[in-house]
Amino acid sequence: MFGPFTQYVRPYRGHILLGALCIGLGQAATVCIPLLVGDAVDAVLAPDTASGEVATYVFYILACALGVALCGYAMRMFLGRTANRIEYDIRIAYFAHLLKLPLSYYQQRRTGDLMARATNDLHSVHLFWIYGVRGIVDTALGLSFTLACMCLLDWKLALLVLIPMPLFSVVMIRIAAVINTRYKAIQDYFGRISTFIQENLSGIRVVKAYTQEPAQNAAFDQLNLAYLEKNRAYILTRANYRPLSYVIASLCLGLNLWLGGRAVIDGELSLGAFVAFNAYLTQLIRPIMYIGWVIDRAQRALVSMQRINEILAVEPEIQDRALGLSSGVRRAQPSRRSLPPATPQPIAGHIAFRKLNFSYGEEQVLHQIDLEIPQGTTLGIIGRVGSGKTTLARLVPRLIQAGPGQLLIDGVPIEEWPLATLRDAIGYVPQNPFLFSNTLSANLAYGADAAEEAQIHAVAEEAQLKKDIDQFDEGFDTLIGERGVTLSGGQKQRATLARALIRRPQILILDDALSAVDTHTEEAILDHLHALMQGRTTLIIAHRISTLRHADRVAVLKDGRIAELGTHADLVNSGGFYAELYQHQQLSAELETL
Repeated sequence: MFGPFTQYVRPYRGHILLGALCIGLGQAATVCIPLLVGDAVDAVLAPDTASGEVATYVFYILACALGVALCGYAMRMFLGRTANRIEYDIRIAYFAHLLKLPLSYYQQRRTGDLMARATNDLHSVHLFWIYGVRGIVDTALGLSFTLACMCLLDWKLALLVLIPMPLFSVVMIRIAAVINTRYKAIQDYFGRISTFIQENLSGIRVVKAYTQEPAQNAAFDQLNLAYLEKNRAYILTRANYRPLSYVIASLCLGLNLWLGGRAVIDGELSLGAFVAFNAYLTQLIRPIMYIGWVIDRAQRALVSMQRINEILAVEPEIQDRALGLSSGVRRAQPSRRSLPPATPQPIAGHIAFRKLNFSYGEEQVLHQIDLEIPQGTTLGIIGRVGSGKTTLARLVPRLIQAGPGQLLIDGVPIEEWPLATLRDAIGYVPQNPFLFSNTLSANLAYGADAAEEAQIHAVAEEAQLKKDIDQFDEGFDTLIGERGVTLSGGQKQRATLARALIRRPQILILDDALSAVDTHTEEAILDHLHALMQGRTTLIIAHRISTLRHADRVAVLKDGRIAELGTHADLVNSGGFYAELYQHQQLSAELETL
């Protein structure tokens, strides 16, 4: 049932066994009490019993009760701590696994659903290990010990009294199957609700700008009504447990009063034994009712564990080949001379695309890309929307896995470079800037843990962000909110550029990273980059030709193919797409000055 999570339970087997032992000892002490009470009743009714003998029974009963209390406390300590550690370990593994999954995976999944699995589902697992495991052991041992004592007193009466129990078991099994299905539907809808809230909070500006609050409220209301209906069906199923348990328990109790009472009247059973038998039957009611609760917890945990395991079972398609892991893409075996050294040397920055293709599913985005980018040179990439520029940029740090063909870094197939070595050498500024809900200083130093304050200030200056930061009341300690919501578009772009520069990467990739800054600021940034990136390789993706003026060469992409390649001057004189775009932008700039 919980096979996929055995690895998380194994380190705590000792604590779980100790917890189970405490439950067993507590149950043993519990079942001793009715026997002692029955013997005490028979002793009281006997004419020659001394008062001291009754006091002895009282002492034993109190000792058993104290033992039950102590065992209960110890059991909660062992199982409670174990449940917390198991939840901690699974959450850490889940988050670490999410970070390993490729970008393509997140394009197909809802963020809110992934968050729901990390919170609500994991909480169900936690509750099972802290309460469900205790319930299973407690119920199993409680039923076993109690039935054994009942049979010890009168096995024939025990068998007759427990006639309704098989029917109860059959009904419980059928209800458990229904619980599983309905709780899975609840968790799925909880994931949808989480996704809906997350999307609306992330896009709150759009919602307000288009006055969509009433429409979003209505949509959320419909989603909640569906969630409410799923919960209603689940609760109706659960509602069968307690009444059914009471009915079964009452039947057993009625049979005992009828059959056991007759046995006492006929002299076949002592009054003390009858009292003990009645006490055991009363004790039996709790585990019978507990069965329904345990089934409910177990089914909820099972569904939640299955949902978590769906994510953990996804194998990352981009992994280090050195670890012997498959990347999901068939490639030719590299020659011995093409392998990086056992101790990876610093990446110099020579990039080569050899007849490289790439597809998103059935849609091919890049076709037969042949491109050489020597170390220390700057390549500008330009083209219409959807021409494959961003895809080309994402291939270099292996954010997506290259398709048929080859992508070489310093003459070595990119798959052979350890991911940490490759990505440590690359500064990547994505098309859509992302900042964490933290201080500006922490965001600029992200990925460079050893960065000093002077370095942070220096890269802010290089990215033309220092003047803006100086105007903030808290300066570099300013909290910028989720996704950098307190900053303008241009400030966010410059902050992500500074974050890439602080590591002094050997390869710098700017994916339309200056589109939100004004021309004057862009010129100042590019002047700094031109000096800074001497001896380093730079890829600049842009829609404005002015951004590419420092590039050694410019590649024009059209429909996933390299349509033009050359220097700025060569392309302007070629009369192709680049020349047309240059003339159009020049004319627009002249009109703006009028």
